[in-house]
Amino acid sequence: FSGFDCDSDPCQNGGSCRIADGGGYHCDCLSGTTGTNCELDSFNECESNPCMHGGICQEKLGDYVCYCQPKNNGKNCEIYDPNFSGGEGNQLVSRKTTNNIYQQDLEIQKRLCTQNQCKAKRGNAKCDEECNTYACDFDGNDCSLGINPWANCSDPGKCSKVFINGICDEECNNPQCLFDGRDCEKNLQPCNPIYDGYCHKHYANGYCDYGCNNAEC
Repeated sequence: FSGFDCDSDPCQNGGSCRIADGGGYHCDCLSGTTGTNCELDSFNECESNPCMHGGICQEKLGDYVCYCQPKNNGKNCEIYDPNFSGGEGNQLVSRKTTNNIYQQDLEIQKRLCTQNQCKAKRGNAKCDEECNTYACDFDGNDCSLGINPWANCSDPGKCSKVFINGICDEECNNPQCLFDGRDCEKNLQPCNPIYDGYCHKHYANGYCDYGCNNAEC
């Protein structure tokens, strides 16, 4: 029985195999092919003259190939392609078709933005993943680089707005709120002018000069 059933995958050219009622197998062949194993061509696809603009048709098993003139590409030589030098035509997707696909997808994404109320969520200092797309304006940059720096801050809305504004906001002066952009660090007074020149000249000379041993100098 081995060799006469579907275990040997006998059907060619895309045909599908099934066990026959009386034993053995039967091949269900694709259109254009026939024979016990779908090995024969049953139709001449070139009879309909599918190749355009002077292209030459070559019949194949269940298919055909167009050999096209220069600048006429595509399955049937139907697409103007200034870069095509001639030969076997290639199935192409036109720029217009591609643009339509992108436009349709963008419209779908925009509808999702509306459903997710992304316009109201923009710039709220919180990364809303459902809005982090081109169509939704990337959540107003709340998800920049995929990181939300205010995720662990106690008051992300306020602290993100007063960040590095030159005023110390104590409730934001912690690691989770990025130390208020260092607004709470005390501004150092200038070095005592009596010591300033001396301290610059003797900086890192290996000796401790007490007049220079302070943060200002």
